[in-house]
Amino acid sequence: MQEFKSPVSRLARLFQKGRDSWKEKALDKQKKIRSLEIKVRDLSASREQWKQRALAAESQIKEQNIEAEIVKKKEETETEEAKVRTVRN
Repeated sequence: MQEFKSPVSRLARLFQKGRDSWKEKALDKQKKIRSLEIKVRDLSASREQWKQRALAAESQIKEQNIEAEIVKKKEETETEEAKVRTVRN
């Protein structure tokens, strides 16, 4: 302590104030980190939920397209059969 020229009581107050300030900043940063971790967790869960919904909708659209193709082919086949019957009669 002899390298400092200020009184020891003043140095003690300054060091204590610096330590308290450091601790307060560290606690604030920890709170911010925790809140951001929670936000990331929630957003990840939300993103996964929307991803599942999108995949389900995509598969449903594919099924509908397949069904539409089947119906279209069936109608075309029926039309061709009707033409053949008309020609035969």
